[in-house]
Amino acid sequence: MSTQQLQEKATSVVDVPASLPQALYGLVEQAVEESATDIHIDAWGTEASLRFRVDGTVHQKDTLTYDQSRKLINQIKVAAGLELPAAYRPQEGHFRWLRDDMYRDVRVTVVSTAPRHEAAHLRLLTPPEHWRDVRNLGLSDRDFELVERTFQNAHGLVLISGPTGSGKTTTLYSLTGLTDLRQQIAVSIENPTEYDLPYVRQLEVNEKHGFTMEEGLQTILRLDPDIVLVGEVRDAGSARITARAALAGRLVLASIHARDPAIAVEAMHYLSVPYYVLGGALRLVIAQDLIRTLCPECRRPRSPNAHERLLFEQAELVPPDSVFDAVGCPECHGYGYRGRTGVFQVVAIDDAMGNWLVEGPHQQAIRERMFAVGSRSLNIDALRKAAAGTTSMNEVLRFYGQVQDRPLVIRTDAK
Repeated sequence: MSTQQLQEKATSVVDVPASLPQALYGLVEQAVEESATDIHIDAWGTEASLRFRVDGTVHQKDTLTYDQSRKLINQIKVAAGLELPAAYRPQEGHFRWLRDDMYRDVRVTVVSTAPRHEAAHLRLLTPPEHWRDVRNLGLSDRDFELVERTFQNAHGLVLISGPTGSGKTTTLYSLTGLTDLRQQIAVSIENPTEYDLPYVRQLEVNEKHGFTMEEGLQTILRLDPDIVLVGEVRDAGSARITARAALAGRLVLASIHARDPAIAVEAMHYLSVPYYVLGGALRLVIAQDLIRTLCPECRRPRSPNAHERLLFEQAELVPPDSVFDAVGCPECHGYGYRGRTGVFQVVAIDDAMGNWLVEGPHQQAIRERMFAVGSRSLNIDALRKAAAGTTSMNEVLRFYGQVQDRPLVIRTDAK
C-alpha cells in the first residue's frame, strides 16, 4: 500500500486522533488489520522499503521514495515525542493508536544509518485481553496441570526460557493470572515495561540514571513482596538475587535466554548461582518457542507423506490420517496463517530432582533426567500441534531447523 493510499484510507476513518498524522494512522491501521507485530522502514539511496513482520515472518509491503520515507519517519518522531533532527544515538519513544474501542500501544525506535539515512522500527504491543488467560498460550493439558500445581505451592523459582521473540514475556505476564494478586503484593523489574499489570508494582530499569536490574531486585526485596517478576535474568548479580529470593520463600517468575530446560538450569549456574541454591529454589522450568497457526478458513487437508510419517514414528506418536497445508485467502490476507501459538517443554522440579541438582550434574545428564520423568521436547509438541491441525508440517520442519535438537533422531527425547 502506497503512502497516498494510506492517506486516503485514513481520511475515511472517523475521529482520527489529532496527535497522529493520517498517513501514520493508516499505516498502523493496516498493520493491525494484518495482525503485524512490527513495522520496519529502511532507506538506501533514493528509495526506502516498508515491511511488516506477521507471525514472525517479514513481508515486503511497499517501496517508498526517499522523501516519502523521511516524511513518514518525521511523523513517527512527532507522535512518539522524539527530536526531529537526526541523532547520532538511537531515539526511543511510544504512542497509542486508537480506533473506536480498539487500541494498540506502539513502541518506537529510530536509528541513524550510513551514509545519511534513518531507519524506524515500530513494535505493536499485544493487547492484554489476548494473553491474560494462560490457557490461550498453547499448553497441553498435562503441562497446564504441572504449571497450575506449582502455583498452588506459591513459593520457589519458575524459569521461563526461550530465544528472543519466543513469547517469554507474554507467558510471564499470563502466569500472574493463576494467583489472586488482590491478596498478595506483587512487584516486577523489567527492561522495558511492556504492559500495565493490575495489582503489580512495575519497576523499570533505567541505566542512564543508575537504576540497574540488580539494584531493582534489591529494591523489590525491601517492598515486602509475595510474588516477584523478573523481566530477564542477564547477569550474575540479578541471577543470584533472583534465586535467593525464591529460596527465601517467595514465588519468583523469571525469564532467561535458553533453548531448553537443561540449558536454562546450566545458564543460571553459569551466572554464578550455586547448584545447592538451584536445587533448593527451582520449582518449574518452562521452555518455549512460537509457531504459526493455520488459517482455519483456507487450510487444506492431505495425507502425510513417508518422510512426515517417519517423524511421527520416531517421536513415538501415531501418524495422523491427515495433515494440513497453508493456502492463503482474504481472511488471512493471503498468508495462509493467522496468529501464532506456543510450543512448550515443561519440567516440574520435585524434591528428588532438586536434591539431585545439588550434586551439579552435567547439562546432558539434566536433559536425560527430565525426559525420564515424562517431559517432552519442543519438537514433539510441535508435531502434536501439526497432528491436531493447528499448524502445518512445513511450519514444523521450519521449526526443526531452529531448535538445538537432532531433527531426525528424536526417539530418545520422547522417552
